[in-house]
Amino acid sequence: MVWRLPLGSLALASALMFQLPLFGAASSAAKDPAFTDFFRRTNGWEAGDGAISVALSGGRTLWLFGDSYVDQLDPATKRLPCMFNARNAALLQSLNDPQHPETLRAANGGRSFFRPPAAKVGDPWPCFWPGAGYEHGGIVWVSLMEIQKTPEGGVWGFKLTGQYWGAMQATNLTSVIYTKLPSFNGISFANGFVPDEARGCVHAFGEKGHGIASDVYVARFPINDPAGPWSFWNGRTWVPNITNAAPVAQGNSTSVNVCRARGKFLLFSTEFSVACDQGRQIFLSVSERPTGPFSAPKSIYTIDDPVQGHQPFFYGANAHPESINAQGELLVTYCINGYEPCVPSCVNGRFDADYYRPRAIRVLVGQIDRLGH
Repeated sequence: MVWRLPLGSLALASALMFQLPLFGAASSAAKDPAFTDFFRRTNGWEAGDGAISVALSGGRTLWLFGDSYVDQLDPATKRLPCMFNARNAALLQSLNDPQHPETLRAANGGRSFFRPPAAKVGDPWPCFWPGAGYEHGGIVWVSLMEIQKTPEGGVWGFKLTGQYWGAMQATNLTSVIYTKLPSFNGISFANGFVPDEARGCVHAFGEKGHGIASDVYVARFPINDPAGPWSFWNGRTWVPNITNAAPVAQGNSTSVNVCRARGKFLLFSTEFSVACDQGRQIFLSVSERPTGPFSAPKSIYTIDDPVQGHQPFFYGANAHPESINAQGELLVTYCINGYEPCVPSCVNGRFDADYYRPRAIRVLVGQIDRLGH
């Protein structure tokens, strides 16, 4: 990502937005209740998963979400219908008014901000789920996973059918140009983009399921032409053929995110969870280089979001390196998706919005070296 605003200014703004005490030296992460409250919106985007951030020029942040509720909250009960009405959504946050982001609206009037070119208006399939993004040269590039409903999708009933770029002018985030990328041999390269301005490339991190865990891969492409030729790390060098790609790390599930902060490559992953009272750990691996080696995953946080004594189905731990605050704490969000089957989510046709909103924690960047080894 292109940091047009000095990191110190971003840190100061973050500290002013969300004041938190510095937690003790024995801790590696702590809840950020103020930033968690940021996701408790009452109009526009109101709930969803994802919470992927893209740092934009001018001190702005683009927040990207998957399945979402848009303009569905009942103001009297603060509850939602049981079914969301958007397959993706986007919020634009400004340093000038960080607590009141704008929900971006699709040019076609649909609830979902991004829509596959072949999708029919009103048809929920296929759909796009957004991944990582970056800005360069006044263009915002967002990776989009095309998802299709199919019996081949197994227990979930859907599967990944393609990967696209969505390109927008940074000054006008309303018109999206879609470009389909070639097949990546089952690897989804949407788990983190780290631009390298000096080398004129972007390092793209992706994952491929390996049982309940995942293998993590790295590719690179020209920073000014992400639809151009890609190359892939094969364990020794960069090669043009995806079939020769070799893993650089492992994730504890398919929920993986990679960023760069304070000169380190940080790989976050979550413990496997597909229902209530399952995995609760967030793990961190660290490397000096995008190609690894990455340290063994170390647990840095155990989620604690009980309802009636039960913990939620959780996933999607995403780091936000543009939001390192004045205390040197990196913002990390994670997603929860209800408490089924332990606690019913849909009651009398309504749904508690907090069952489907991101949570925020802070990781002390100064402890990364200790955590990663």
